[in-house]
Amino acid sequence: MKSILHQPLDRVGTDSVKWDGLERWFHVKSDVLPLWVADIDIRTAPSISEALAARAATGEFGYTMFAKEAQEAVSSWYGRRHGLDITPEHVLFSSGVVPGLTHIVEALTKEGDGIVIQSPVYPPFHELVTGLKRVVRDAPLKQVDGKYEMDFDALEHAMRQAKLFLLCSPHNPVGRVWTESELARVVELARTYDVIIVADEIHADLTYPSQHHTAINRLDDRVITVSAPSKAFNIAGLFASYIICPDDAWRKRIIQVQNKHHVLPTPFANTAIIAAYTDVRAERWLDQLTAELEEQATYVVERLNAELPRLTCFMPEASYLLWIDFAALGLEPEARKKWLHEEVRVFLSPGVPFGASASTFERLNFGTSRTIVDEALGRIKTHSDGKAFV
Repeated sequence: MKSILHQPLDRVGTDSVKWDGLERWFHVKSDVLPLWVADIDIRTAPSISEALAARAATGEFGYTMFAKEAQEAVSSWYGRRHGLDITPEHVLFSSGVVPGLTHIVEALTKEGDGIVIQSPVYPPFHELVTGLKRVVRDAPLKQVDGKYEMDFDALEHAMRQAKLFLLCSPHNPVGRVWTESELARVVELARTYDVIIVADEIHADLTYPSQHHTAINRLDDRVITVSAPSKAFNIAGLFASYIICPDDAWRKRIIQVQNKHHVLPTPFANTAIIAAYTDVRAERWLDQLTAELEEQATYVVERLNAELPRLTCFMPEASYLLWIDFAALGLEPEARKKWLHEEVRVFLSPGVPFGASASTFERLNFGTSRTIVDEALGRIKTHSDGKAFV
């Protein structure tokens, strides 16, 4: 089978946020390589494109409910891929993982309640908590022997002051796939302090073949899960996400908030979920993609370690995001951004929005062709060779 990741795909001029957004939003030059926002420079699985084309050919695009077939597709997928028995009626549509998380926090907590996060973490975790006038209770991850781990003392302290915990699993940006024993400890603490666990598992289906993702609601059937096929199948622009909420009372409260915000799927969201989760061709495609991503991650990390050993990068265990510490360059965040954009000519996701401990970091998206990866790494090396590292 041909490579999925390394087939050229020119996205310039398609109103791509990743590619065309740089000039429109950030006013950077057109030769700057975008390795930032989390989507991949690939076509989705052909079977999904076929299903969407067939849906478009019907010519019917009226207001649409969340299809029972889509709920059943999610249930089937979790049964096959994650060993979970999901009741289809427990699956709610969401117009994105971040809106889903936001609606859950709004529904199940009140202003002033503590919400636990584990920085460095995906910036909307911080933003939705403060935007809803809840209080961030941070339990920062810690680095141990070149790897990020949960700080359970910090987590316990945060949970004592919290109502809800936003768990990122696998974790963005550090790339950890949490072990079953780590998640069991999370469940134990949440039960002790009566904290609701809400798990963002959007990167779960991009777990590498050498790793194993444990869906946390295998360990506690009251956990609320928010996910989507969007990262795994590169269909983020279809806004086809969902919430799995087994608790009847919680689900009713979430639905009330969703109704207030007029949450409805497009016809294409239903079609994409069904095609992604029920067509065996899409599943085979995904298996190939995850293998290619692990190979690409290994390649990038090995090159950075060999050619830029004073930078610290953390080998991911899922997805296509690499967390790199640029502290050795001795540049403040704004100076580093200027250097990356104007001299190196690469655009990464700056660390500051991920948390206070991340000011020296950048997140690099290697979900693109090897040609672009090589060009980006070459630029970083060339312009780092002349820098006076601290």
